[in-house]
Amino acid sequence: MNIAKIAFDFDDRFKDVFTNNVRTKHSIAVEKDIVYDPSLPDVCKLDVYYPPLKGRKKFPVLVDVHGGGWITGDKYWRRGLNRAFADMGLFVISPNYGLSPRFKYPECVKHLFACFKWICDHADDYALDLSNVLITGDSAGGQLACLILAIQNDPEVKARIGAVELPLRFKGGMLVCGAYDPDSMAKIVFSDKMYLEMTGYGRKHIRDFKDYDLLNPVNFIREDFPPDVMIAYGRFDAFVGGNEKILFRRLDELGIPYRVYRAKGAGEHCFHLWHYLRPISRKFFELARQYVEDKTGYKYD
Repeated sequence: MNIAKIAFDFDDRFKDVFTNNVRTKHSIAVEKDIVYDPSLPDVCKLDVYYPPLKGRKKFPVLVDVHGGGWITGDKYWRRGLNRAFADMGLFVISPNYGLSPRFKYPECVKHLFACFKWICDHADDYALDLSNVLITGDSAGGQLACLILAIQNDPEVKARIGAVELPLRFKGGMLVCGAYDPDSMAKIVFSDKMYLEMTGYGRKHIRDFKDYDLLNPVNFIREDFPPDVMIAYGRFDAFVGGNEKILFRRLDELGIPYRVYRAKGAGEHCFHLWHYLRPISRKFFELARQYVEDKTGYKYD
């Protein structure tokens, strides 16, 4: 029995009952299950969400990477979140990617770079502004989003994982409840089966995994890491509580500015999925909207 998978699935399904019928100010178009890698048509699919294009000729873009401990999760559980982001004037791309144990880490990172290639290839079809691209992710998706921001200018690491080199560069990101610290995660009992499915190594031997360094995106953060990334975390988080500290330390060492939102009250894992139903999630969306306006230079009324 994989306790981690049960816990992540329960969290998604429980929130889904309350949150995924999001009311939006604008009419949001949705296109589902677009195959972005024909070599894996059953896995590499994405959904897109976008409002009417007004006030400019192209959309700023947001890629949302779902969480689920690298072993579960689905873009389906983020459909309310992505409608809310699209209501900010963004063209939102929500990909699925290969999960373990079928795909060992970091195959999922390679899949996401194939998604980015799809974005480049279809920019003209959807009027996408490739100079105005952001990324977000939660939990394992937060780790993946952070790693992508860290290695996007590193051809050596991308070649190592078999990711394609692209002209697309992310100018910022919103990282929510990210699992950045594999040593901290390994202290959690339920991580044993999760790590075993991801890598072939249980939590006691996870450091023997040949790509262990890729589990910690902080290892790859250099001076060219995008400034002013927004880092959100919960005051109490049973899954990744405290993981944000290593990220703060590294950015402080390099003098890279960043924004922080610490959810008060319960502040549990992936609190932002409650959208407008709770004060801590409403505050997140207020800050997210301001972040989008600041980074893209575009206010969508």
